[in-house]
Amino acid sequence: MIEEIRINDFAIIDNLVIPLKKGFNVLTGETGAGKSIIVDALGILLKEKVSSADFIKHGKSEANVEVILINEDKQKKEEDLFILKRKLNIQGKSRTYINDSICTIQSFVNFVSQFINIHGQHEHTHLLKKENHIIFFDNIIGVKEEVRLLSDLYEQYKKIKEELDKIKADIEINRQKLELYQYQLEEIKNAKLNEEEERELNEKRNILKNIFRLKELAEESFSLLYEEKNSVYSFLSKIRTNLDLISRFDAQSLDIKVFIDNANTQIEEAIFLLRKLKDSYEPNPDTLDKIEERLALINRLKNKYGSTIREILEYAAEIETKMKFLYIAEEKLEEKEKELTELDKKIHELAENISNKRKEGASKIEKEIIKELEFLGFSKSRFEIRITNSPLSSYGIDDIEFYFSANPGEPPKPLNKVASGGELSRLMLALKCVELKLAQDRLKSMTLVFDEIDAGIGGIVAENVGKRLKELSGYHQILCITHLPQIAIFADYHLKVDKLIENNKTIVKINVLSGKERKKEIARMLSGRITESSLFHAEELLEDK
Repeated sequence: MIEEIRINDFAIIDNLVIPLKKGFNVLTGETGAGKSIIVDALGILLKEKVSSADFIKHGKSEANVEVILINEDKQKKEEDLFILKRKLNIQGKSRTYINDSICTIQSFVNFVSQFINIHGQHEHTHLLKKENHIIFFDNIIGVKEEVRLLSDLYEQYKKIKEELDKIKADIEINRQKLELYQYQLEEIKNAKLNEEEERELNEKRNILKNIFRLKELAEESFSLLYEEKNSVYSFLSKIRTNLDLISRFDAQSLDIKVFIDNANTQIEEAIFLLRKLKDSYEPNPDTLDKIEERLALINRLKNKYGSTIREILEYAAEIETKMKFLYIAEEKLEEKEKELTELDKKIHELAENISNKRKEGASKIEKEIIKELEFLGFSKSRFEIRITNSPLSSYGIDDIEFYFSANPGEPPKPLNKVASGGELSRLMLALKCVELKLAQDRLKSMTLVFDEIDAGIGGIVAENVGKRLKELSGYHQILCITHLPQIAIFADYHLKVDKLIENNKTIVKINVLSGKERKKEIARMLSGRITESSLFHAEELLEDK
């Protein structure tokens, strides 16, 4: 519900505050007073693209439209207050705010459209958009909650489908590589690599390639150490004997003898190891060939899979993980396909059920709307709800469009081809009244703005329009711009727009009318001027409504 509209420097409006009340609000005034400008100001809250220069007051650089809106939650028994603001700049820039927080224009328009609908000559936000027809129809026949469930399931379906497609793509990519991965993993595993192996092989190869020289050096060293007549070991033995003799006369030689004994022990150990070493140096071409083959294998694997044995083993672990992922992904694919199949079945069953309810309800709703249109002045109109099959979407498997003909003999056509501003407003009123009649417990309260609803009507039809607006205001806040007293008399809250000239400036003012002032305005609307006769007639209308 709109509590207040504030307009600054917009068209001919300088500064205007328009208070509104719950129920039926009516806005009247002379032609050209500025009523349509107020609707235009509200309208820019519902449009993503606006030509700023067309609306900013001459001589000003910026225009502002602000709405104080109260969202009543009857179930929670609480209210939320929102301040909605749009600023237009002469350079063409537009900024939008919700509770002083700036937001994108698209988000702003989407938010505002939940609470405000404008229906008039220049507003195409709802009925003229075919995609909204299914929403109107579903609200009337009472399948809104089922459609919401369907929409949730459909979004879930799309999400699972995306996941499934990604899994399939990943599997396909990895499946193409699986044979290669299996070959590579088998090649690496069969090689039975060890990180220290390459170093050890290189050492053995170096020994075998230099075996003769190594054997020669070892044998020469062994001879010098032990075999020759003047070997190190023989000289050391002679020194030990001499020290034994010296120690008989001089005890100081015993310390030296200890060192010599230790050296002798070390030499004996060295002799043992050196003998073993020289005996091991035997040429073995077969062993060298095997080492060369092994090193060649390692080098081939390094050229393919990594610069070191560690990197080769890490690569093997990596492709093994990928292979495991492929097997896991295939299992997951089966689960997702099963889940998707079950969800698809559930969605189609629900969509079929909703579609049946739509088809069953269409004929009844058409009759109700035609009856309502007749009450509102379309005596020979035709209205059709055309339901055709469509690919599955968040709304189900139906495509719905309203067709209308206001003139006898003319075939019904899509609304955007035939409906004028006044016809569109009355058609919206008819839809809303049928919706209220059949689904008032399910409706969300909004602010409905009707402009040009009185175009081409008068007398009893105008009175009937007023009655319907009054009935509708029991659930929605209604703001109606009208020239007809037969409509204005039903309002709960009457506002008059006046355009004045003050100090060579055009001023637009709003006055809240009641009592005598309201009777005068009704009298003016009846005859164009206030006379005793028009005042009497106005009083009669107000008393008899």
